[in-house]
Amino acid sequence: MVAANLQKFSLSCLILFLICAVNMSPLSAQIGNGLGTGKFGTFNTYSAFAMEPGFLTMSNQGRIFASTGQSGNFATTVKNVNLYHASNNFTFVYGFMDHFDALISIATYQDLNIRRLGSKQATTPGDLYVTVRGGSFEVMDGKIGLGAALSSRIPTGGQNNIPFEVYKSRNVEFGLLTMASLYGNPYYKDQAFLINFNLGFWYYNDNGTVVSPIKNATTSSLTESNVNSTSLQYGFGFLFPVNKVQLMLDAYGVSYLTKPVKHAYSRESFTYVTPGLKYNLRSWINFGVYVDILMTGKTDKTEYSQNTGVTKPGEIRNGNIIVTKGAPNYNSWRLGFNLGFNILPVGFSSAPTEQRRKRLLDRLVEEERGAQKASNQLDKLKSVRLNAEKELEKIKLELEGGQ
Repeated sequence: MVAANLQKFSLSCLILFLICAVNMSPLSAQIGNGLGTGKFGTFNTYSAFAMEPGFLTMSNQGRIFASTGQSGNFATTVKNVNLYHASNNFTFVYGFMDHFDALISIATYQDLNIRRLGSKQATTPGDLYVTVRGGSFEVMDGKIGLGAALSSRIPTGGQNNIPFEVYKSRNVEFGLLTMASLYGNPYYKDQAFLINFNLGFWYYNDNGTVVSPIKNATTSSLTESNVNSTSLQYGFGFLFPVNKVQLMLDAYGVSYLTKPVKHAYSRESFTYVTPGLKYNLRSWINFGVYVDILMTGKTDKTEYSQNTGVTKPGEIRNGNIIVTKGAPNYNSWRLGFNLGFNILPVGFSSAPTEQRRKRLLDRLVEEERGAQKASNQLDKLKSVRLNAEKELEKIKLELEGGQ
């Protein structure tokens, strides 16, 4: 059984690779953007479980925080202000065949906090994220699930390199994410603890793309990236159900292999720890809240300049002299929320139970077949042993007769 599921998992990875090759722009599993993670996922970590065929869920996830900064002019009055930053995403997850589902996320609102952009303070709608995941490949009697996903970010929002957000380029980005899940109860996964592990690679495809929408004051040209940034993305998620409540804990982040150009916002590697909980209001709707707490990535490594137009939110300068210190690239805390809906099939509330019963029945039938096969093998061994004993007895009689 283990070998069979590993073969299916390998075939899944091959199919995902072929999908990528055929579309020429690989296929929303990008860690750190606050997107929905699908069934059995925690707030920022994906599960290796793929949605059953014909099942559709929708989630709305957002986060908001405030950071201190200053406004005004160095020659006049300087005022202390709070810089508010909010983002919101909708994610749809649909199972389109056994072991495969698709996740589509759209950023519905994104604060910019970029100076000198006129009246434009936010993008709505924002970028589009598309993912195809192969999963639910189980080993160790269903206690461990394996999966992989191909993802792509399509820059439909028209704004890249946004302060306080994970670095985004102006081009199409893509990556691969591998997933492993440990289930406390392989038959009733939603009634016991589960642990998710994620590790992925992301390619930002940003060489030659514009970093700042503001022209350089000296050269009258736009500041561009001169590297193709890459990163490792990782996540660890723990979920523990208590009646209608799911207690969750995430540790997730991004570690750059090739850092974005020095004028890019959020070019630091980072790690957040996220405690939270989700409450099942009804069988078809749930609501969750969480808090991101920054552990690493507190040192701002962006090079700011009035000439390049890359300015720090909440910072006041006199030329290149810093008058007041602005806000860091990653805030020390972020408050988040999630609202989830089970949409298809109709009668979704009873469907998971039926699915569990079917999986349990299939497992029992498979185990019965295995037991029957073992019994047949045992009968064959007994027959071989009896024949061997008869041959030995025959040889013994011949030897005794020869004496």
